[in-house]
Amino acid sequence: MTSIVLEGPIAEARERTVRLLQAIADILAQMGTEHAEDRRRLQQNAADLQEMFFLVVVVGEFNAGKSTFINALLGDELLPTGITPTTDAIELIRWAPRRQSEFTWREQGVVREWLHPNTGGPGVVIVDTPGTGSVFRKHEQIAKSFLSRSDLVIFLLSAKRALAETERLYLELAKDYGKKIVVVINQADLLQKHEQKEVLAFVRQQLHELLDLRPEIFMVSAKQALKEKGGGLFAGAAHDPGGMNAVRDYLRSIFERVPPAKQKLYAQLDFAESMIRRYVAALEAQIALVRGDTTLTENLREELNRQAGTLDEQLSAAQRELDRVFAAMRERGSQFIRRNLTLQRAPRVLDREAMRAEFEREVIANAPDQIASVSEQYVNEVVDSSRRYWRSILDRLTALQTSLDREIGRVDATGYAEQRAALQAAIAIADAELKSYTDDSLAENLRQSFRANLLGFSTGFTAALGGIVAVVLGVAAHGAVTAAVGSILATFVVGPTLLVGGGTAAVLYWRKMKRDAERELDKRLSALQLSYRQALVDLTSRERSRLLQYGQQILSPVFSQLSVLHDRYTSQKNALQEQAAEARALRELLDAIEIIVDNQPQPK
Repeated sequence: MTSIVLEGPIAEARERTVRLLQAIADILAQMGTEHAEDRRRLQQNAADLQEMFFLVVVVGEFNAGKSTFINALLGDELLPTGITPTTDAIELIRWAPRRQSEFTWREQGVVREWLHPNTGGPGVVIVDTPGTGSVFRKHEQIAKSFLSRSDLVIFLLSAKRALAETERLYLELAKDYGKKIVVVINQADLLQKHEQKEVLAFVRQQLHELLDLRPEIFMVSAKQALKEKGGGLFAGAAHDPGGMNAVRDYLRSIFERVPPAKQKLYAQLDFAESMIRRYVAALEAQIALVRGDTTLTENLREELNRQAGTLDEQLSAAQRELDRVFAAMRERGSQFIRRNLTLQRAPRVLDREAMRAEFEREVIANAPDQIASVSEQYVNEVVDSSRRYWRSILDRLTALQTSLDREIGRVDATGYAEQRAALQAAIAIADAELKSYTDDSLAENLRQSFRANLLGFSTGFTAALGGIVAVVLGVAAHGAVTAAVGSILATFVVGPTLLVGGGTAAVLYWRKMKRDAERELDKRLSALQLSYRQALVDLTSRERSRLLQYGQQILSPVFSQLSVLHDRYTSQKNALQEQAAEARALRELLDAIEIIVDNQPQPK
């Protein structure tokens, strides 16, 4: 049997680990197609667990001597070697009781499988990957795809070119995957003793400073060790010119201390937890970004309230100016009434055309221009304020989109596309609204309406004033005739009385006439003033409704999309954290069954 057979609690742990990897893969599927590669790795690792073999993956640049190193580890020239890159596929050496000198294709064109008894025991598989610095892109892709499946990574460096940039990147990738790493510096025979120490010190320092790694480091000459043809991983050579015994001893101690089955599960838990940490961090960054975008959008919503407040302040100021114009008209109207409603000027009052012309000249005066100026200034302030408002909206939305563009590497493609579409629609609406504030027809319409109302007011009031005077004159005249008739009948007895009474009646009628005229003036001016104030109120209400309506039209889809993204990212983060809790529980389970498993006989 070439795979590890599990029973009891560790078999249960294996099944739970398989489910864990698959659950994480399902969460990544929800996060977008750009995570398909990591999802594939998780699914492949879950499949590996079903077969349950322990993968020791050898990684390094081409011509670093990986195939020679593996042959030396096996104590057998099994894999082909040469001075040119010879591995363009995965070489998978699986444990078997007997050696098989010919490979079979496990996966056509990708994975070749060999059988050998010296891998380290049942279920242990040694994997030779294509070189990390290969000029063939296919080689690179194969090496990277297999790295995540490993349970133990032996990173092979050349003593002549230790830690090239590609090697550093692969080591960083293995670290990110949470892999256990062993570093082997090969081709030590090409260096002098003092050079070997210098290279060893250099590699150790670089791993520490650049990658924060402190792995076990061995310096060997696989070529020299292969000449000894030792008995494989669990049987070191009698002589050790290549230094391979130290590597064999270390690997043997690993397998004896913790069985391959358990190491396999620990390695996959490490991998799962590294994936969870990476994606939880990415989701937290996305959530922070969405919160920042939400803050920007909330600032826009607050801008709506501020704009409404600005309109109210502008309306109050304009209404106060209108009130001052009408107060001045009332004062001039009162003076006009007092000056014209006398017995001497009564006939003139009845001349409506002359009275209307004089009323417009003295009472109306420049009020139309003043009112037009107030209304025009108010309209301009409203339009300018609204234009500034929409410019602010555009600037803030543009800043929001710029922020999103800057952070595109941190957001998933689906969420980015949805949010960007909502923002672009919002920007288009805001831009259209801004362009609508280009003409002054509103102010001109108000000006013409106000002037026509004032002229109508003067005509109507002077006509009413003439009517009042005519009525009063008729009453006064009737009183005068009565007084004359009485004077003929009683010239000396009642004459003085009638004279005093008639005069008193005339004075009272003229006073009443003035009061009636002033009341009529105030009534008509108040109605006109109210209509003007209402016109400004209506204008303000329309503009406020316009701003709020379009503001909500802009902000609602953005808020909605941000809310959807926030909920999605939070849900995905919570789901990953649940899997992190499951991984911790599995680790505790493995720790608890350590004695039971470790008492099983180990391969020798």
